[in-house]
Amino acid sequence: METTLHFNTSINLSQLAKLLREQLPAQARRELVAMIQDDDDEPTKEQILTQLKEDYIALQKGTLKTRPAAEFLAELKTEGYL
Repeated sequence: METTLHFNTSINLSQLAKLLREQLPAQARRELVAMIQDDDDEPTKEQILTQLKEDYIALQKGTLKTRPAAEFLAELKTEGYL
């Protein structure tokens, strides 16, 4: 199913939500929510802090697994960050 929305891009988030509720059927809204949630794979603050703590402990023990800096930099270039 294809749905076309027509709206002014200078609207705020509340206005966008209202517009989507008015113009999208319920199933399309659920699919949109699922798509947006799939993009939210970023770790939480707690997960980041836990990982940093684990890495620090491994570093102190000498068991931290790393990779060559050249490989890391190449990945950054590939992703467009450098």
